[in-house]
Amino acid sequence: MMPQQSMDRCEVSENCHHHSPGAQGSQRRLVSGLLLWVGLLTVSHVVSITLLVITRPHALSIPLEPQRVPWQMLTFEPTSIGDNDVSVVRSVIKWKTQSKANHFVSLKDGSLTINQDGCYFLYLQVTLETPEVSGQHIVRVNKTNRVLLEVRMTNTSLSTGFLGRAVDLAASDNLTVTVSPIARINTTYTATYLGIIGPKLYL
Repeated sequence: MMPQQSMDRCEVSENCHHHSPGAQGSQRRLVSGLLLWVGLLTVSHVVSITLLVITRPHALSIPLEPQRVPWQMLTFEPTSIGDNDVSVVRSVIKWKTQSKANHFVSLKDGSLTINQDGCYFLYLQVTLETPEVSGQHIVRVNKTNRVLLEVRMTNTSLSTGFLGRAVDLAASDNLTVTVSPIARINTTYTATYLGIIGPKLYL
């Protein structure tokens, strides 16, 4: 029995050695085919992307148009008689601004005129130096024939604080800020100021 088993093992061993080169050749051909297929697929992708960039550059471009802001803000400070004056006695406050551009408000001789219809936000603060008379003072923001904002001040409170309101204004409306009775107004820009936020004009 032993010699027969030894002979069988030798036959199996010879058969394995006989088929090994063929199996290795099949594996090499399979690996070569896979590598070729991957290479062709990569080349096709590169060519497709190149053609897309060359023929349709606008598809990859990003628009750089500046976005327009629909609102703009103007700030005003009270005028004074002299350059070094920090207060002035007035019943109607005259205004000035540092802006030189054409806006929704015209400024002439210290008076404000609206240039176009729209919804506006007005904010205001008025501070008095010392009252010229005792009792209450009333500060009003007026447009033509209408009071838009109103606040009362006493001798113990010389500032209106911050006031604000959204209002509808029409072209040619005149805006005035009055103090009644007459008073000495603190004209520093941090104490007394007027601001208007309105629709922007695109010229």
